[in-house]
Amino acid sequence: MDYRSDLPRTADLVIVGGGVVGAATAWHAARAGYRPVVLEARPAICTLTTPVAAGAFRLQFDNLEELELVRESVELFLNFEEATRQRTYALGVRQQGYLWLTTSEETAAVQHELVRRLHGWGQTDVELLTGDEARARFPFVGPEVIQARFRQGDGFLHTKRLTYGLAASAVASGASVVANCRATGFVVRSGRVAGVETTLGTIETDTAVVAAGPLSGPLAAAAGIELPVVTVRRHKLWVPDAPAIRPDAPMTIDEDTGAHWRPFGAGAWVLFTDPATPPEPPAILHE
Repeated sequence: MDYRSDLPRTADLVIVGGGVVGAATAWHAARAGYRPVVLEARPAICTLTTPVAAGAFRLQFDNLEELELVRESVELFLNFEEATRQRTYALGVRQQGYLWLTTSEETAAVQHELVRRLHGWGQTDVELLTGDEARARFPFVGPEVIQARFRQGDGFLHTKRLTYGLAASAVASGASVVANCRATGFVVRSGRVAGVETTLGTIETDTAVVAAGPLSGPLAAAAGIELPVVTVRRHKLWVPDAPAIRPDAPMTIDEDTGAHWRPFGAGAWVLFTDPATPPEPPAILHE
């Protein structure tokens, strides 16, 4: 991954944040003929929230808009090296599926309706399984489960390789990435962005994208924009050695509580979003 050592004076587009969203924005912009500049506050891209994500993708959504957007992403994932014209960063896609389980009659009815809608939107490979059918295919499913929905085409990938592949491809097409460069504010003239202020100086631009993850809200506020972004505590427990976990198991979700797990290494990640902890401003140490 090639980084630029100095801050350009001007840019067609400045992207603040070197996670997967920033890299994807740079890639799409470079393909469209722009010469974007990505600013990353840390010594390298993809070192904050992106590399600790669950690394999964799915096409089971409750709204058509999100489904159509993610369909484009999945198409890219499945043809990544060809699309990015690079062979260094292979995503290691594993289509092991997403399995949503329920013990509730109420949730079972919601699942039934969602699968019907997904089929109507063209996602006909989403299956609705009885509890017995789920246990026959996935022996780890408990006896209390009464229904499940499943799509085999969902799965896992390497988020860091995804980010680096997109960024490297963008750089090859004219983008620049500047590390150790933290955005501190914006130059605004007549209500429009005219530049981005950084720890390395100011870069002139009339277009900026804030892709700073949990820091997006405070950063956008520097331009007078209020973004409804809040941080939510998410727990990840790594079980490093669990022979009972099948390495080919799907992402498995308790649809009644939101708790979920996925195989990882010789064990699993167990994940849960904590709704009890009040949102708080992000506190991140800049290296």
